[in-house]
Amino acid sequence: MTRLKVNKRILILCEGMTEYIYARALQKELPRNLQRSVAIEIFYQSQNDPKSLTTEARKRVKLAAKDRNNYDAVWLFFDNDRWPQLAEAFGVIRKDGFHIAYTSICIEHWFILHFENCGRAFQNGEEARQYLIRLWPGYHKTRSNAYEELKANLPAAIERANRINQNQEEGIAIHERNPYFTMQYLISYFEQLKAEE
Repeated sequence: MTRLKVNKRILILCEGMTEYIYARALQKELPRNLQRSVAIEIFYQSQNDPKSLTTEARKRVKLAAKDRNNYDAVWLFFDNDRWPQLAEAFGVIRKDGFHIAYTSICIEHWFILHFENCGRAFQNGEEARQYLIRLWPGYHKTRSNAYEELKANLPAAIERANRINQNQEEGIAIHERNPYFTMQYLISYFEQLKAEE
């Protein structure tokens, strides 16, 4: 007797379009039946801050539970951007067991790691974006498929991100670290999904 394999149900809530495009590129690498298991959405609100993202994730988790169609994993995909309520957002993430694809200060710093080892603490997203454009002149926030275009350098970026994270001082909260990356965990999660298939 063959057992019916039940697909996972995964939600990825993105802060913005760049994160959405990146997550969709990861999704497209999954086998077709698994692609349907992953819902990737941009949370549109007047202010797409991490605290609002966590509030929306909680609502969706409750609704899924009410419908008896729970999520196996919930990912929040955002960057630091110096949001004032980051500490509160990270508290909810820890408490509710959400996963994060996170870059401090912005996702462009993650892209920079595909070109070079850069442990610099950028002061804001624009400073990091200008730095990235020197390395990748064709970059545009919403017209570039960064995952596809930088994929060949992904192993180096992951190694660099891990090294930067390891060199952080113990005791400093994640939301206060600059730089800090958890993008590699999202990529690893997608690799695990492929391996389970």
